[in-house]
Amino acid sequence: MKIAMRDLWGRAQKFGLALKPSVYTLLIMAGATLLSGALYRFFIQTNNVSIIYALAVVVVACITPGYFYGIAASLISVFGVNYFFTAPYWKLNFTLTGYPITFFMLLVASIITSTLVTGYRERDRAKNEAETEKLRSNLLRAISHDLRTPLTSISGASAALLENGGEIDAPDKTALLTDIHDNAEWLIRMVENLLSVTRIQGDGTPIQKTPEMAEEVVAQAVAQIRHRFPKQRLVVSAPEIPMVVPMDGTLIGQVLINLIENAIYHSGTSEPIEVKAERKGDKAVCSVRDHGKGIDPAYIRRMLDGHIDANRAGDGNRGMGIGLSICAAIIRAHGGDITARNRPDGGAIFSFFLPLEDCEQDCQDSGEQDIS
Repeated sequence: MKIAMRDLWGRAQKFGLALKPSVYTLLIMAGATLLSGALYRFFIQTNNVSIIYALAVVVVACITPGYFYGIAASLISVFGVNYFFTAPYWKLNFTLTGYPITFFMLLVASIITSTLVTGYRERDRAKNEAETEKLRSNLLRAISHDLRTPLTSISGASAALLENGGEIDAPDKTALLTDIHDNAEWLIRMVENLLSVTRIQGDGTPIQKTPEMAEEVVAQAVAQIRHRFPKQRLVVSAPEIPMVVPMDGTLIGQVLINLIENAIYHSGTSEPIEVKAERKGDKAVCSVRDHGKGIDPAYIRRMLDGHIDANRAGDGNRGMGIGLSICAAIIRAHGGDITARNRPDGGAIFSFFLPLEDCEQDCQDSGEQDIS
């Protein structure tokens, strides 16, 4: 029953996709006829009727696929001019001089326009497919690096315990088990990241955004980090006036967790990590800053676009590439953007912005409160 319903729904969707260009064509040609009728009624002019119909044919050819709808619009134009705006009115008469030329010109215009638009669409589709394939290749390369190292560590540690468990003293055994546990936890979070990618790229379904309090999303992400890294110091700040942001709270929380984890793993320092949420105009801006060694400037933009050098993007244990690629994809799917830069006084800062919901003018200026 479910299969039959799914098949019926698929056919209905295909019918809807095929019906839409027909509806557009009929509406545009009806609009051209009404506009021409208004000109004739109020100004008693028929000089511009052919031009109006020709423009309608061009519009139809531009917004519909293939050649069929443009040719159909040309036929409607010829019949419309003949029937409504040429004596004898409300009758068809194709014996008038010049009508074959009118039809031919409209037909040629629709074919040329359809050809140009179809060619542009094909080039645009090919470009998008090439970019998608490039992103997929970069993603797979990042995955292969980011997953191989912890899996190798888990395999080596477990083999040592199985083969020499009786000869390993308690502290070393605990260290091996801790390493296995940490790497397994990291792999679980990596799978969560990959599931996030499927949510935003798998079937082209738009992000389901609901109004969320940005401060609450930040607080939840920070709480998870503190649970995983109880010794890590975090300094968190947010505006006094709440920011309501249309978002998928789970995905944005995942972005914050990824950015904070990257700062913990790769900053190379025990200094506190700063997490800040603030309002800038009509945008909510979140940033994660560390006080470590920073990032090679040549790789900052490339990492956010998924162009990762596996030997340089990580620390030999966990790479940054896959997480940053996912962060960028999630933020851009929300209509925002993400940036990364090195601070002059040391460390790196990753920032992303999301559009705010419309609010009153008095919401534009706000102070900050410590929620750490």
